Amino acid sequence: MKLAQDGRVLTATAVAPPLNFVTTELIRDLDRLTAAVDTDDTVGAVVLTGGLPGRFLIHADPRELAGMVELPHPFVPVGAVRPFLWVVDVALRLPGAARAMERFGGGLGVGLVWFHRWKQTTLRMNRSGAVYVAAINGPALGGGHEIALACDLRYAADAEHVRLGQIETLGCLIPGGGGTQRLTRMLGAAKALELTLEGAPFDVGEAYRLGLVHRVIPEDQLLVETQATAARLASRNPVAVAELKRAIYFGAAKSLSRGLDQERAGFLSVGTTAAANRVTRAFFEDLERLGDTPYLADLKPWLDGSRVDQTSR
Repeated sequence: MKLAQDGRVLTATAVAPPLNFVTTELIRDLDRLTAAVDTDDTVGAVVLTGGLPGRFLIHADPRELAGMVELPHPFVPVGAVRPFLWVVDVALRLPGAARAMERFGGGLGVGLVWFHRWKQTTLRMNRSGAVYVAAINGPALGGGHEIALACDLRYAADAEHVRLGQIETLGCLIPGGGGTQRLTRMLGAAKALELTLEGAPFDVGEAYRLGLVHRVIPEDQLLVETQATAARLASRNPVAVAELKRAIYFGAAKSLSRGLDQERAGFLSVGTTAAANRVTRAFFEDLERLGDTPYLADLKPWLDGSRVDQTSR
């Protein structure tokens, strides 16, 4: 993965020749990247895009998946898999466990570490004080689509070759990187079932109609416009961004009362930041100067973050 930082925007370009499959190495790189972003106060937004011509992220590398599914074994019911995965997830939190399992666990061990990292990485993106924006410049299928869905915003190139979708049932699998859960939360159960049962990729127009893509942009302007949005959002306070994302991603899975409690707690916590104090002073200055709320009378410097520096935690 190639990295380039401009101001508070970090652009991460996925390069996995020849086809830009989602490989174990790419997930390892994304894991390291997201962990580093969470400790780097100079990064407020991450743009994720594909680095091969006309390629975003296709799907999980079938050669690496084969190490898991081609082993001789009897059918294992899901009821037996759940406790096994729980034990694996706990074990992989121990220092050095992931490296040992990858080295000595064969194809199955590599696969288990891969999907453990995948889950932890995408959840870290959803809890992060940085905004993640996908610049989808090519097909995003299966695992590639799931990584795009884990981003906070998705912009796509207005191009014929761009296709999105969960194609796992075509290969006698189901999504394993979050597709069933994220699509259901975004679209509802009925549409999620249709898209995942059919497995057929769909074009950018359909993705936009469904709400899976936020903007469709001319191909030659995709990265520039995505980075411009990322730069604007990177001016938001990271504590506010993190609490907002947590309330939306995780509060909605709770009862309404519990979700409202999470939102209220986040509101009060963000209000105690030094940035909130600076913003309050600036707001009242503008209110007195303009005779109206600056969010109507002079919005631009608030929108682009130039009125007050909110970026400190």
